[in-house]
Order: sequence, then C-alpha cells, then structure tokens
Amino acid sequence: MPKIIILNVGTEHALGDRASSTHPITRSGWRHAWFAEEGDILVSPVSVDEDFLRYLGGALGFDAATVTVLGRDRIVTDELLLSEELLKELAELVGDGSSWQLMPCFWTEGVAELAALIGIESRAGLDFAAQRGSDFLNRKTHFRQLAAGAGLPLPDGSVVRTPQALARAIEKHLPRTGTVIVKQDDGAGGLGNLTLTRGEATPLPGSRETRHVGEDIPALAAEVWESLTDGLSHGLVVESYHTATHQFYLEYVIGGDGVPTFLNSGRIRVRPDSDPTSTELVWIGLDIPAELPPYLSANALNLSLRLATLVAEIGYRGHINIDAIATDTGELLFNEVNARWGGGLVAHNICERLIGERYADTHVISTLRDVPPASLSDVLRVLGERDLHFSRASQEGVLVLACDPLLTNNMECLVVGASRDRVREIEAKLREAMA
Repeated sequence: MPKIIILNVGTEHALGDRASSTHPITRSGWRHAWFAEEGDILVSPVSVDEDFLRYLGGALGFDAATVTVLGRDRIVTDELLLSEELLKELAELVGDGSSWQLMPCFWTEGVAELAALIGIESRAGLDFAAQRGSDFLNRKTHFRQLAAGAGLPLPDGSVVRTPQALARAIEKHLPRTGTVIVKQDDGAGGLGNLTLTRGEATPLPGSRETRHVGEDIPALAAEVWESLTDGLSHGLVVESYHTATHQFYLEYVIGGDGVPTFLNSGRIRVRPDSDPTSTELVWIGLDIPAELPPYLSANALNLSLRLATLVAEIGYRGHINIDAIATDTGELLFNEVNARWGGGLVAHNICERLIGERYADTHVISTLRDVPPASLSDVLRVLGERDLHFSRASQEGVLVLACDPLLTNNMECLVVGASRDRVREIEAKLREAMA
C-alpha cells in the first residue's frame, strides 16, 4: 500500500517560535526522503533534489522517479496540510484515497482531518490525534506525570507554572548534584533546555546553555522564565542534572492493535565545539544499537515498555521514543518521551531494507550529523575514489542521508559496519576524505 509521508517535523513541538524554513530541523526533509518506496508521496518542508532521489533509489533498489515530492519551502503545519492547494494536489494523486496510508512524523489534529478529507481509511488512533492527543505526549510536564504513574525512575524534579515556583524548584533540586536543568515544555534536541550550576558554567549534554547560579535565585528564575516560556509553553520542568555514563533512547511503534513493538535503541554522541565561545556541545549523531551493560539494558527495556503500554492504553498509535541515562552512580533515570519519529528511525529503516530485519545481530551503525557541507556530486565522487560507498556485497560503507545544496548546514551520513571498531575506522576515513 503506497504511503503519503508527511514531514511535519517542524511543528511547534520542535521549533517553538523558531518557525523558519531555513532552520536545520526542517532540512531533515532530505534525510526523511529515505522512507520513500516506489509510488509514495512526500509532503516536505523543502524541495528534494532529483539527483538525490535517484541516488537513494539506487541505493535501496527502486525507481525513485515514481516518488512524488510536494515540496513547499515552508514548515508543514496543519494549516498547510489542510490548504486548498495541497488538498487539490493530493486528491488528484490518490483518487478516493482507499488504497493509501498516512505516515506522518507527528499524528496531529490536521493529519486526522486530512485523512478524512482525502478518503484515507479510518484507523485506530485517529480519534486521539483529532483531539490533539499527541500534544499531550510531547510535553515535558506531562512526561513526568505519565512516567511517575507508570513507575519509571525519574530525576528529582518538579513541574512549575510561575516564576516564583521556578525559583523554589531551583533551590529545592540544586543541592542534589549542584546543577539543575530547566526544560521548556515544548522543544526538541535540547533547544529549549538550560542548565544552571553552582560550578563552572561549561557546555553540558542536552542543554543549549549553562548559566552560573549566584545568590539571587529569584532574579535568575525570572530571567529563565522569560526566555523559556511563550504563547505555546506555559510550564517548565526543573530536574536535578546528573552526569551520564550512557545517554540513550529506546524506540517503539504502537500498531493498530495497541501493542508496542520495540524497534531500535541508540546512544547519543556529543563532543565539544571547536569554537571555545559556544554555549552547547555538538551533536555528532547516534550509535545504533545502544551498547549497554546487560542488566541496564534489560531494565531499561522492561521499564520503557511500561510507559509505551500506558501511552497505547490512552489511545496513541504511531512511533514513540523514550530517552534515558545511566548516571555516574549507576542509577537508571528516564528524562523524556517523544510521540514522533525518532532520530534513528531513518537509519533503522534503511538497514532493515538493505541488510534485513535482524541487522543488529550482525551489524552496528552510526549516524554522523557533523560532516562538513559538500555537494552531492562532490561527496559521491570522494566516496567512490576512497572505496567508501555502501556495498550490498560487503554490507558495509557510507550512505549520504542528507546534504544541503546551499552548503549552509552540515551533511549527514550513515556508516554501516560489522563492529563498532570497523564503523569507527570507516568514519575516520570519511572525515579525512571530507576534510
């Protein structure tokens, strides 16, 4: 059954008021084109170059010329999905809609209405989406409420609704580790998080900026409240911040039967920025699967399944990823849930199609988000010269997940190998070649 792949990755959940089609999150239109199969339709915030489509089609073994890209050069909001122009284009492409299925990043109210307007068969979860249920699951405040109800271990923390409550929460949770993290209710990729510390204000994982805590906590709280709350975000979460030995996620998909199925796990890689004035760490990418000690892995799977089951019971259907850390004292703590595609889902999907459903039994993969920008033709030429292209015969090598034709944003690549050491070896060759 062909799909309408909706790249509503730049919703208010991910961008807040940073609603610009040039934002790096919306550039993920190219990476998510890898979900496409023959005959699919892609509703994208950006145009996808035909050469890139031919490249990914060749890598995956299908005719990418059969994929229709409806690129809009603007964020794919519910307003856009329900616009007369887009509805007319979709109606011409899908007929009565009965033989099509939807694959959105976020199951929003607009997606549910779109399904009805173009005749997509009703499915479980659409009523929940129509009532903005996904909003509920993508808010940091509600995560703590749901996770506490499911019995997951959480960092010491509080949900706050006023600047005064924020000041009290900072004072309450700061003594545990000397650092707290303050999270915007709607945000992604750490863009809405600040860390506050009694120690040195250095960049920390999961935070866009670290500030020193002085004597006047109420004044600091007022500043933080002003910077993190807006018309979309009226509450904040304050948690004790822990140094992590493992920072990872677990991703599930909840099908129409309401049963969560585990898909993949990954470790988040970060590094210091080469710019000493930068306030945040650079996100390198993901290592998939997450390499965790056996007990930690089993415990994380068991507990995260509790939350995924609870989410299914309240009516959500679709992808869900759950973030957790292992602290330097050995605690397992959960810190976020996202009812949407995870950052590793594209890589997981590609490897299932190229290697097989059980690819993680024999292979490990890494995504690299920090490769210097280059044109597609240049990077493919270099990969060919260095014999780094992914090969179906050897089942290892490099795939280009996304590149920016304007050479503004970094390129993103996927490295596949039979071991973590082999992946690092290929990665080193790639970085040397693209330097």
